[in-house]
Amino acid sequence: MPPYVLVWLLFIFAWAANFVIRTGFSALLPSIIVELQLSYTRAGLLASAFFYAYVLMQIPSGLLGDRFGRRRILVLGLLGGALAAGLTGLAGSFAALFIARALTGAFQGSLFSNDRAIIVTVTPLERIGLGQGVSFSGPGLGLAFGLVIGGLMAEVLPWRTVMMLFGLGPVLAALLIVRHVPPLAPSTTRAPVGQRLRRLFANGPLWVLGLTGFCTIANQFILATWAPLFFQEVGVDDLGRAGSYAALQGIAASLGMVVSGWAHDRLVKRGHGSKTVIVAGLTGVAVSMLAMAAVISQRSIGALAVVLFVAAFFCWSIWSAVYALLGRMVRQEELGTAFGLSNSISFVGAIVGPTATGWARDLAGSFSAGCVLGAVLAVAGIALVFAIRVPPRADGILAPRTAPG
Repeated sequence: MPPYVLVWLLFIFAWAANFVIRTGFSALLPSIIVELQLSYTRAGLLASAFFYAYVLMQIPSGLLGDRFGRRRILVLGLLGGALAAGLTGLAGSFAALFIARALTGAFQGSLFSNDRAIIVTVTPLERIGLGQGVSFSGPGLGLAFGLVIGGLMAEVLPWRTVMMLFGLGPVLAALLIVRHVPPLAPSTTRAPVGQRLRRLFANGPLWVLGLTGFCTIANQFILATWAPLFFQEVGVDDLGRAGSYAALQGIAASLGMVVSGWAHDRLVKRGHGSKTVIVAGLTGVAVSMLAMAAVISQRSIGALAVVLFVAAFFCWSIWSAVYALLGRMVRQEELGTAFGLSNSISFVGAIVGPTATGWARDLAGSFSAGCVLGAVLAVAGIALVFAIRVPPRADGILAPRTAPG
């Protein structure tokens, strides 16, 4: 097995373990709403607490990884996220839960900036789309597992116990990464932090790419947060069954990442740009979110399951192209920080999407309104893609290596 493929596989597991904690919380949310007597608006705020700290940690974790070693910061984040999951299970009030989930987000915020940079560095250029897609298929697996197992476990165990058990996965992932992923030496070309940040913040295409991601992430976490309650609204009363239906999006997410990564590399070989994949994905998101609004209004369980699968597939299908594109925009020594900046812009959508959907549900009495909002954001994302200007590859721009070390 090529060394870079082993790195892909271990990062699949790390992402899956993190996403069990991140989205399994959504399967437990109905129990939390009942226990704490929360409105849907407050529940949306609680679901978004993770992402306040997650967003704030993107740039610092990228800077730390670029400076001290990306594997080291990634492993510390995995272990800290496991600890924070345990603290979530001990929280006894809305405020304590909010803080515990924010702490979880802060630790998990170290993974993206560093693992995406490692993937770009170790993967051959001709396989970069597939590498980004395969190695980032873990979130879909964790999304499915967290929603299904979270819903089933919530039927027989207190939700607090379930959260504590979720913390075991990242510990195992950290041990495997320390054992099998060689550390990459930090860059010897170190510009002052202020200079690097100024250069990245002045990178217009990077900002537009991040805003495109914002539109997609908002949709992604509307689905990840509220899908179990979508099914409850159309008539599914059992928590385990609602979680199982909602978990369809995890299977679709992994499929979307792998298929789009494979398609991206082949389209690029035929002279098409990465933006083609992104536009196709966002178009699919817009259409499927409008369809979801309709089927929720019609209270069709089967149709909702199908449309949820399609929407999740398209939501996740853009990322292989986005990450491949980002790797062309910055220098190697700034790669982790650049991924952090782009992701911090994008993940504001994870705060806005669930909260706005909860507010719309309280106001309109149906989740259909939130789905329409998601479609509007997807259309805005398409417009942003056409505004992206990708600079030509030049000296100092990253050329991925073929093996770690």
